[in-house]
Amino acid sequence: MPDKPHVCLIVDNPLRDLEGLVLLGRQLAAKGATATLVPMYEQGFDVPVLRPDLVLVNYTRPNNADLIKSYKRAGILVGVLDTEGIGGKNPDQFAEMVKSVGCTDLVDLYCVWGQAQHAAFLRHGTVPAGLLHATGCPRYDFCAPPWRAALPKPSIEPGYVLINTNFPVANPRFSRSSSDEEDAMVQAGFSREFARQFIIDAGKSYRSVLETSTRLANHFPDVQFVLRPHPFENIGSYDALAELPNCHIRQDGTSLEWISGARLLVHQNCSTAIEATMLKVEPLSMEWFNTPSLRLDAATRVSRSVGSEADLIELVRQGLDGRLPPVAQETEQFRQQIIGDLFTAVDGTNSLRVTAAVLDAIATRGEKRAASKLERPSLRGVAADAVRRALGYKASSALRRSYSAPESERRRLGKAFAPEMVNSVLRRICAAAGDDRNFVAQRVTGNSRRVSRALSGASLQLTEAT
Repeated sequence: MPDKPHVCLIVDNPLRDLEGLVLLGRQLAAKGATATLVPMYEQGFDVPVLRPDLVLVNYTRPNNADLIKSYKRAGILVGVLDTEGIGGKNPDQFAEMVKSVGCTDLVDLYCVWGQAQHAAFLRHGTVPAGLLHATGCPRYDFCAPPWRAALPKPSIEPGYVLINTNFPVANPRFSRSSSDEEDAMVQAGFSREFARQFIIDAGKSYRSVLETSTRLANHFPDVQFVLRPHPFENIGSYDALAELPNCHIRQDGTSLEWISGARLLVHQNCSTAIEATMLKVEPLSMEWFNTPSLRLDAATRVSRSVGSEADLIELVRQGLDGRLPPVAQETEQFRQQIIGDLFTAVDGTNSLRVTAAVLDAIATRGEKRAASKLERPSLRGVAADAVRRALGYKASSALRRSYSAPESERRRLGKAFAPEMVNSVLRRICAAAGDDRNFVAQRVTGNSRRVSRALSGASLQLTEAT
């Protein structure tokens, strides 16, 4: 293994993924590695120039297949930490979907969240056993000591009722229309028939949740309610609800941060229900307008099932008064089972398991499998890479902005993160670590004019402060 191995961590959705990946980067740096956080949309520029020993991508999908092939051809190991996970999806369906979209024959490491997913990947032959690790997801380390102390305090006094929505398809923040969302689902491996039904049902459910939330807030005027849309939802669609004096619409911070300050979680098909059980906050699931296409089995089964709006009001009242009866034994047993099945463990060491797997993949480079076929990227991928190399970052970005849709540019901006944001997370993590080691994040700008021209300037490298 190199004296100081270099790992690039691809950050997809900062609102969801950044804190966990900062913790992972800190763990890697503490083990003597160089860790660089790379925005997903800038990886095509920065990773080839930085030439890390390993790049840990956020998934294998058709939209990043060309990049993965180019990394392999450049001699860079490719690992996967699927930050979308399987929060409630059927493990076999997920394993088959990942297999069907390809690229898994190119990876050198695949970190899955839980034991059920690990077993499903082996059953379906999705990834060779020697490359597959059940590590858990680093962001769930914040549910356990010592990292729970690193969770930021919500900006609203704790004790509110949290409503988490999950309607990025019906209420999209970035895409232009439901047809775009339908195409995205088909590209991800779903049938078009299922995608269309899902979008129809999601639209009806979105409107029902909005109406129920409004009536719930009006029924409890002295209780503070926080509605937190999915990171890919359009927050402006909740403006009418925000006008109520006891309602707050927030899309900042992490789901764990907001759950930690809540008395109750109200949701429908939101995997944050499982996060709530990790943090000992009771989830209530609005089931009276749920549908088979929308239902996420795990999120539903860990929750108290609510069959009507009247029942929801009564359960919220009991929860606020501290009078909720114990959940059914079946539900409690499922909660315990699902942690291992989907998340490996809530023990604060997911990031350490990923770190060990990454460093082992670098140390044993070439020993675990025969060299994979160096597949060429598609013609489109080759052309895109040629443009990036010829024009550099600034000129390529200007060219892209001249023809791309405004929605695409908003999506890019929505996934940006600044050094101040990362350093704020690092300070909390370093304080919780208790090892008297402090790390800072700095922009990677290059040490020559050629390199600086090629880099985005958006990637951040962690270094130990002296």
